[in-house]
Amino acid sequence: MRVLLVIPAAALLTAACQSPPLPVDRPKRVPTAGTAALPPVPDLNPPQAPERYPDGAWSVRGLLATDKAKLNTIDPASQAPASLQLRGTVASLHPCALTEKVCRPAPYLELSDNKTGQGRRLLVAGERDLDARHFSVGTEVTVHGHFATASADGMYFAPDGLVLLDPLPPPPDADAATAKPDGK
Repeated sequence: MRVLLVIPAAALLTAACQSPPLPVDRPKRVPTAGTAALPPVPDLNPPQAPERYPDGAWSVRGLLATDKAKLNTIDPASQAPASLQLRGTVASLHPCALTEKVCRPAPYLELSDNKTGQGRRLLVAGERDLDARHFSVGTEVTVHGHFATASADGMYFAPDGLVLLDPLPPPPDADAATAKPDGK
């Protein structure tokens, strides 16, 4: 048994006592001139939409950055939240067919200041029939509504804020059909 222990110990000692290998002379590498095809430098400061447009419409960036207490004002004439205009590009659209009684999720769209739909987005909701407004992804629209963080029915909730659309006015043909003709 002692012989078995002595052989591995001797092998370890002889391996440890050997001299290190001699260094190998290798030719030095000389860099050669070349060309590199790099992509263009990205614009790190892209143009931003103004807080408000000259006609008074808010941008998505401006609406999300402003003091929310200013936006939650009540119109004294109608005792309803004050209406505002919001301009942006439709980044995504989630309509609901009128044939469905219950829509899950409820219909909404998201607006962005960027033409490609990138960047910060704002939820716009409150109208079941988004098709009547002729929204489509990628188009710039101006919507009218009021600012809130949640809808009264609890269907929509956004801590940063959302815009609940004002109802569409009835079509002019509906006014003529509901008017009573003068009968003699």
